[in-house]
Amino acid sequence: MGALRPSATSPYPVRIVEVTVDKSSSSLAKISFVVPGEELEREVSNGLRQASQSVRMKGFRPGKVPARVLEKRFGEQVRNDVREHFLRKAYQEAVQEHELRPMTHPRVTPEDIAEAEDGGLRCNFELPLRPTVELPDYKGLAIDSELEPVMDQHIDNAIDEIKRSQSTPEPAEDGIGEEGMVVCEVKFRHGEEEVFSREGLRLNRQTPPPGVEPEAFAEKLLGAKEGDEIEFTMTLPDTLENEEARGKEGTCVVVVNEAYDLIEPTEERIFELLEVEDQDSLKTKVRERLEEASQERERGRLEGALLDQLIAATDIELPEPLLEDQTRNRLAQLAQRMESQDVPKEEIEKQLEEQKATAREEAEKGLRALLIVEAIGEKEELLVTNEEMEAELASIAERNEATVDEVREYYGKNNLGQQMAIEILERKVRGFLRDSAEVRIPG
Repeated sequence: MGALRPSATSPYPVRIVEVTVDKSSSSLAKISFVVPGEELEREVSNGLRQASQSVRMKGFRPGKVPARVLEKRFGEQVRNDVREHFLRKAYQEAVQEHELRPMTHPRVTPEDIAEAEDGGLRCNFELPLRPTVELPDYKGLAIDSELEPVMDQHIDNAIDEIKRSQSTPEPAEDGIGEEGMVVCEVKFRHGEEEVFSREGLRLNRQTPPPGVEPEAFAEKLLGAKEGDEIEFTMTLPDTLENEEARGKEGTCVVVVNEAYDLIEPTEERIFELLEVEDQDSLKTKVRERLEEASQERERGRLEGALLDQLIAATDIELPEPLLEDQTRNRLAQLAQRMESQDVPKEEIEKQLEEQKATAREEAEKGLRALLIVEAIGEKEELLVTNEEMEAELASIAERNEATVDEVREYYGKNNLGQQMAIEILERKVRGFLRDSAEVRIPG
């Protein structure tokens, strides 16, 4: 039946008996309940009666559709609805009366539901509980700074990168130079058989096809011009559809359709782009940008390292069903990414098997981090305000060139509001840990 979510109201006057809760585990509650057959059938009859008031069927007046016709057309759906509402009621009673703190909504499968001897309903399901988090000392954690100074060479490299990014392509009739590029068709051959072909690829001397030795590729591509066919020895990739050719020695053929050299902008154009007047002010501005970026990276590194310290020092008993669910989700996302990259099915299955342990470790770390962040946020009263939520929506809208209303509607439809609030809280907690830490400067 999927993930069970509590409902505030129900069209049925739900009555339920024998709701029991086993809390022998601090991280998992086992909930069971029974609905007598008489009660179950009464609610099904109520549901069919309500359906008869609104249904319009040819040959019958409203409210006069025979019970056998209603049962045939709506019986299965009504029974599913009744079971769902009994599940919701049992969940609500268990949580309220036993003061449970769910970590997530339970996932109830058809196998969890059975028919009682009197035709009623028996159900057993597990509810992951939010573990108690005993936080270690988290203020004033000691950590070494790894902030590196910006050197003159870094500035020169950054200016060169700006020039490359602003370069414009021009046809290279005499062959491409050091920074040139080609638009080409790439073919892989195993003996005389062509096992791969792709047109319209853009390659430069630093982007060899997989399996081609980078130095040889850079050397041979230098001077390439339109119409050239350049061959390279290679090791054929393991992702080829032709299984027999995988990992074997083969040939890569690059057919150059277009050849371009990148022409750097003038010095005056660079000054104009960065709004500076001369070379000295250009270097000063680039230095400031590099230092700002370096400091931002170091802040992120410090925050991650401090949170990792707390994760390692905090003992948390995680609900096993939730951990398994999170692991499956991570593997499913990995499979989806590989499918989008046209990775063969057997290779996907192999990778998923190899990544199971890693996916579980990442899921466990993510859950521990979430619980620690929430515990610190609660203890330090780091609340997420409506103003912060609105600011986040505006930021997302700006990045995606959308309106705030469009982003709000999307997050609402996909139930992403809580996730956004957690992300904001995590940023606040990470910043709190960094600001309160003892950051030591080596040397």
